[in-house]
Amino acid sequence: MHADLLFTGGPVLTPEGPGATAVAVTGERITAVGSAGELRELAGPRTEVVDLAGRLLLPGFQDAHVHPVPAGLELTQCDLTGLRTAEETVAAVRAYAEAHPERAWILGGGWSMEAFAGGTPTKELLDAVVPDRPVYLPNRDHHGAWVNSRALELAGIGRDTPDPADGRIERDASGVPSGTLQ
Repeated sequence: MHADLLFTGGPVLTPEGPGATAVAVTGERITAVGSAGELRELAGPRTEVVDLAGRLLLPGFQDAHVHPVPAGLELTQCDLTGLRTAEETVAAVRAYAEAHPERAWILGGGWSMEAFAGGTPTKELLDAVVPDRPVYLPNRDHHGAWVNSRALELAGIGRDTPDPADGRIERDASGVPSGTLQ
């Protein structure tokens, strides 16, 4: 079977590292990666051959968008970017809250889902370090937020609150909001 598209003539970045110089695509799938010599047999009369002319090919499935305003604000608030563990993240929230007793809300964000079991930190982690003020911290992709009990209370979010359209209130086994909002 011939490929629909064949990229050749440049280095190809793969998880295995450098070495590949060609990529074959059939339909909507990458069907082969290797050297131009290895993939030459996949070129047929209808194959479109793209000469990379020495340029690097980065095959991937990527979303290239940013949230510049919220990301910029996070840098001036409780900045959790770059932290890798739940312990580091909670310690940073504690330190920020202690350093800013005048702030009515603890705001910021940039936490990593990978730092928390299942990607969903709990309100109890925040309640332990900021029990008296609401905390609202969007994650790194800005499509989820971590909140404490005070923030949930002020927002009127409880056991009987339905999930919003196109969103989800993460809940514990008994149905109580757990502290992560999607």
